Amino acid sequence: MNKKNIVTLSLVTAYTAVILIAGCIPEDSLQWSRDGSMGIYSKNGALFLVDGTSGSLTQVAAKKTTTPWPGITRDGSLFAYGQIVKVDNFNDALKLLPENQVREIRNHAEVLKQKILKEGIVNGKLPPISKSKDAFNEQHTSWVDRYLVENADTLLANRTGLDLIKKIKEKELELFQLVLSPTASYNTGQVLASSSQMLWRIRFSPNSKLIAYVTDRARGKSFESGFDLYVVSQTENIPPVFVESAVALGYDFRPDSKAIAYMKPVDENFDNEKFTLGSLVERTIVRSNGTLIVTKANTDISEIPTVYKCTGPSKELAGVIYYSWMYLYYARDNRIFFSSAKMSLPSSKLDTEKGTVFCYDPLTGAVGEILPQVALDFTQGNFYMFQPSHNSRKMLLPGNKNTLGIYALGQDIESSKIIIDANEGFSDDSPPKLIAEWKGANEFSCLVPENSHYLTNEPNIPHHRKEIVIIDAKGNLKQVLSREWHDDLLEF
Repeated sequence: MNKKNIVTLSLVTAYTAVILIAGCIPEDSLQWSRDGSMGIYSKNGALFLVDGTSGSLTQVAAKKTTTPWPGITRDGSLFAYGQIVKVDNFNDALKLLPENQVREIRNHAEVLKQKILKEGIVNGKLPPISKSKDAFNEQHTSWVDRYLVENADTLLANRTGLDLIKKIKEKELELFQLVLSPTASYNTGQVLASSSQMLWRIRFSPNSKLIAYVTDRARGKSFESGFDLYVVSQTENIPPVFVESAVALGYDFRPDSKAIAYMKPVDENFDNEKFTLGSLVERTIVRSNGTLIVTKANTDISEIPTVYKCTGPSKELAGVIYYSWMYLYYARDNRIFFSSAKMSLPSSKLDTEKGTVFCYDPLTGAVGEILPQVALDFTQGNFYMFQPSHNSRKMLLPGNKNTLGIYALGQDIESSKIIIDANEGFSDDSPPKLIAEWKGANEFSCLVPENSHYLTNEPNIPHHRKEIVIIDAKGNLKQVLSREWHDDLLEF
C-alpha cells in the first residue's frame, strides 16, 4: 500500500467515524434570547413562544406547518421561522421564488421533456431527471415535474398522456417561506423570502438587522450535499441575498454583524460518500455605512424576484475536512470555535482519527484543538452539537442517551462536570433528543428523563414523564420549565 492510499485510508476512517451521525441532529429545538427572557420552542413542526420566567406557552403555528430551528433576536423582541405553505396556484407560487431557483427548475424541466420525447414514459411515471447517485431531492423533483406539465405542449401531452398530467397537477406541492414577527404581536408576521427548497436554521445578526438562513440544495438529500446560505436585510428593500452554495449547516455572524463565517467544500459538487477537503471562510457582507455588499444578477424571467449575490471580500481562515452538518460559533475577540475531523501526517493504517472542536485565533492565525480527549470520549461522536456560553468560558457537550456535560475552557478538568450521566440517560443509544441551550449568562435548558434526580428522589419510582428543566452552570436545578406543558409537547 503506497503512502497516498494510507493517507486516504486515514481520512476515510475519520469520515466513517463521523458520517454515522449524519441526519441525527434533532429537528425539535428550544432557542433563547440572550438574556433568557423569551424563548421559541419548535416541536413536531408546531411553534410556541416561551416566557422565560413562568415557562408559559403561546402557540404561534400548528403542528407540521413550520420548518426546523427558528431564530430569535438577542433582546427577544423579534423571532423568525420557516413557514410551510401548500401551493394552490402554481404560477403565482413560481413568481415568489428567487430567479436562481426558477432557472434551475425550468432548465431541468427542459432536460426532462427531451428525455420523455426520446425515451417515453415507463410504468406510468415520469422518468428521473438524473440517474446518478446524487440524484435530485424530492422537493426539487416535484417542482420540476409540475413546471413540466403546467407548460406541456401538444407533443409532450401526447407522450405523457392526460391522466398522468392530471395526476401530477393534483399532487401536493410545498412552498417554504421566511416569516418575521414581533413577539409582542406574533400574529402580525411578514413574509421576507420564499423558497422551493426546505428552509433551515434561521439566525439573527447581533444587531438584529439581518436574518440568515440556509435551504436544501436541489441535488442530494438533506445533510449530504450542503446548503445554500442567504441573508435578508430588514432595512433594505431588496430580495434575499445569496451568500454561498454548499455551506455546512452551522454558520455564525461576527459580533459586529458585518461578516459571516461558514465552512464550504473545495468543490461544491463533491461526492458525499468520500471525504471532502474544505475551508473555514469569513465573508464581509456589510459596508461601513451598514448596507449589504451585493451585486444584482441578470434575470431573464419577467416578474420573478431577481437574485442579489453577496460580493463582499472573503478570507479562507483554515483548511478543514468538510462535513455538511458541522457547526461554528464566534467567541471572544472574534475567535471562532468550529467542529471538524482531525488527522495527522504522516499517517498509518493504525491511525483512527476522529472529529473534535477547534479554535481559530484571528490575531495569530493559529488553529488548535480545545477539547481534551476525556471530553471527546464523553460526547461519543456528538461533539458537533457543542454549545459555547455567551462569554465563551464554558461549553455544553451532549453525549449519547441524552447525557450532558459542561466543559470549562482553559481551566483544570475538575472545573468541568457531568450534568446528566449514563445512569440518568435514555434507554436507547441515540444522540440527544433536544440540544441543550444557554439561557442567559449562567443557565441553560435541557431535556431530562423520567428518572432524573432533578425530578424525583426515587430513581426506582420515576417521575411520570420527561421534562425540560433550567439548570445553572454549577448543576443546580433552577426550574422545571415544562411543568404545565401538555404531554404531547414532551414526547421524545
